[in-house]
Amino acid sequence: MPNVVALPRRDEPVQPEPDGYPALRRWASCMASLVTMILAGFVVFTGIVLSLGLVFQGAFLWLAPGAGFLGSRPDGIAGLVSFGALPWPTRLAYAVTFTATQVPVLFVLCHLRALLRDLAAGAVFAAGHASRLRRMAIGLLAYAVAPAAGQILVRLVGHGVDLAWWRTSSLHALLLAAFLIVLSELIRAGQAIKDDRDGFV
Repeated sequence: MPNVVALPRRDEPVQPEPDGYPALRRWASCMASLVTMILAGFVVFTGIVLSLGLVFQGAFLWLAPGAGFLGSRPDGIAGLVSFGALPWPTRLAYAVTFTATQVPVLFVLCHLRALLRDLAAGAVFAAGHASRLRRMAIGLLAYAVAPAAGQILVRLVGHGVDLAWWRTSSLHALLLAAFLIVLSELIRAGQAIKDDRDGFV
């Protein structure tokens, strides 16, 4: 009969299922590698800036109203101050502010890499994807509020140069966080529908 399927014997290995979504898995693997390189570069950059500011007495670091510079002294910048010329409490306050803006980005990149690796491994509709997206949204929210929170510390300490408490990137982070929250709820709803459908089998 054509609709009869021969079951494998007990000692016969079960044949693997055909690879589902090969294009998605391939692109996810490439993106996971790219995010890994970005994450490594971001960690190196963060370490260099903190080392220059705290270990090497602010060498090659410059602050101006609404901007910061890395490298040799830029020309034609009004209000430019060497980071090493600031008092130690102010330098520590800026270091805390910088760290508070970098850590959420590292958090988001780590969860993004984990999500892409799950997709590359074939876990396309895993239940944990929604929670990963929510964690990424929380990281983006933390990144958005970090500059304002850091400026409170800098103003309390005094001798601040860059007193910008709001950045355009904070608005972008808020919009992306809202999108990820909506996407996570959509994935969770789809997973619930899939579980209900499988329950009728």
